[in-house]
Amino acid sequence: MTTEPESSQSTVDVDGVLKALQHEVQRKLSRCMLRLQQYERSFKAMVAGMAVEGPVAQLQAVQDQKRASMSTKTLGTLVGMFTGNHLTSASTDVEAEPDDDASSIGQPVDVAWASTRFNLSMSPERYTQTKDGLAELVALRNDLVHHLIERFDLFDENGCRAAATHLDTCYEQIDAHVLRLKDWAMSLEETRALMASYVQSKVFEDAFVHGINPDGSVCWPQSTIVECLRNAEMACQEDGWTSIDAAIGFIAKENRDQVPSRYGCKTWRQVLRKSGLFEVRCPASTVGAVGRAWYRSRSEGPGAPKAAVL
Repeated sequence: MTTEPESSQSTVDVDGVLKALQHEVQRKLSRCMLRLQQYERSFKAMVAGMAVEGPVAQLQAVQDQKRASMSTKTLGTLVGMFTGNHLTSASTDVEAEPDDDASSIGQPVDVAWASTRFNLSMSPERYTQTKDGLAELVALRNDLVHHLIERFDLFDENGCRAAATHLDTCYEQIDAHVLRLKDWAMSLEETRALMASYVQSKVFEDAFVHGINPDGSVCWPQSTIVECLRNAEMACQEDGWTSIDAAIGFIAKENRDQVPSRYGCKTWRQVLRKSGLFEVRCPASTVGAVGRAWYRSRSEGPGAPKAAVL
């Protein structure tokens, strides 16, 4: 029976301990990198969905293109986009900016265009902490990828132990950011659901389709009832004037739900006057006959005639 010299056995033990420590460092580094990749993937999805703009019929394609463009961006670039465009302090006035990936310039005027943008607003203190925390996360990621073996001697037991401790701390920091990102994403999803519910409501339809504001006031130039009166004018006019009776009959066939009461008026003649967009005349009637009212669109530009009753 032979035995190895004590010095040789000691060397084997030391090598075994070092390899075990190195494997532990590798395991913990892999754990950190996988968590970072999970964070980056979720962060890209969130930032890609926080702003979209384009023709309504092409919104899905615009969104898909934006997600594809996000796939090649670094964490540092994503953080810059997020903090620069979507993270705001509660004390700051936010103005919506056009989305960089789409523009309505040069689009036909009859193309339906949509734009949505979401921001996260925080107290000034929280805003500063969040910006600093995201910058630290980017620095942590870069340090793990590029500088870990510069900071720690992984061929030394003490160096491996120090690296393992450092990686535990890094993982805790990364995990905290992942959990915070989940909270942000959940909040945004709830906001999207509320917006979708509002878009499907009668209030939204009245305001953005028919020109009826939530307080009951009417944006007459953009109102559907004015559009109906002008369509009737094109179809029914005689010598430049349109009979209100003829217009009412035309609108009843084409847009039955467009009635004066929907716009806070009792009669069609009141709609014509309140809008300020038409001239109205009531020619003198013969004895015992009911006079007919006529209207026409006002001319545009300086010196245009004002609505009048004749």
